[in-house]
Amino acid sequence: MRKNILIFDYGLGNYSSIEKTLKRFDTNVLVGNSNKLINNSEIIILPGVGTFPQAMKQMKKKLIIKRLKLTASSGKNILGICLGMQLFTEFSPEIEDTEGLKFIKGKTKKIPFNNHVGWNEVFFQKNSVFECLNKKNFYFQHQYFIDSKISAEKGFFKINNKKFIAMIKRKNILGVQFHPEKSQNAGLDFFKLYLESLND
Repeated sequence: MRKNILIFDYGLGNYSSIEKTLKRFDTNVLVGNSNKLINNSEIIILPGVGTFPQAMKQMKKKLIIKRLKLTASSGKNILGICLGMQLFTEFSPEIEDTEGLKFIKGKTKKIPFNNHVGWNEVFFQKNSVFECLNKKNFYFQHQYFIDSKISAEKGFFKINNKKFIAMIKRKNILGVQFHPEKSQNAGLDFFKLYLESLND
């Protein structure tokens, strides 16, 4: 069954590459943030380019934070990519202390290394929807990560043998630190599994 997907426009984001990738599947992909588009979509994607405070300021300016929170609490599926996932948390210190959307209990923090840019293995839990992608390489480009101790389905990446959250899924909320739209075959497989999981 064809999925209606909304790439949520909050003034920042790499919409075109996500849109191009999703159109390879049986999907109807639109970009915007109107109530009509939200109501008519089965999946909402928060893309990931920019900074945390800049993104939250844009959403406040466009008066869409309340709309997003109501959408999340309604049970509609929301996928956050990179910065999009970080916005799910309670707080970020990036540039200036900023409150997030609070979809997930946890904080966004600075990686204690140089920027994490490039390909890295992702370790998915057994019985995860994405278990068959365990140890596949995905593309990352970020300076911050999310730190959350909540009970949820998670995937991890490692830097110098230290584990960081690469994916977190709780009910209708799914966030990934990597960029599936830039991860070639692994990214296509990720989207395929995600879309198929919503047909169950």
